[in-house]
Amino acid sequence: FNTYTITSLYGNARRKAVLMLCADALAPLAGAASTLLFTLPEQLLGIYLGFFGGVLLYLATSDILPEAHHDHPALSTLACTAAGVGFIWLVVGIAA
Repeated sequence: FNTYTITSLYGNARRKAVLMLCADALAPLAGAASTLLFTLPEQLLGIYLGFFGGVLLYLATSDILPEAHHDHPALSTLACTAAGVGFIWLVVGIAA
């Protein structure tokens, strides 16, 4: 399941799907290369990482939590959510 599949499912032409796949592949390289041009001060780095970490957590939970609170919640969804919380707790405990 990748960029090509998603763009193809929404009816885009093959050429556009391949172009988006190439852009998706080049984005991490451009991001890594941008670190050669500038650096963030240490005071801003914590805020930056916290903000984007929160955004990623929001994106993940906005999809998982509605499924967990569905009228007929699946036991596997609840178990995976609990396992994820436990894993985060373990990683934070090891890092501290």
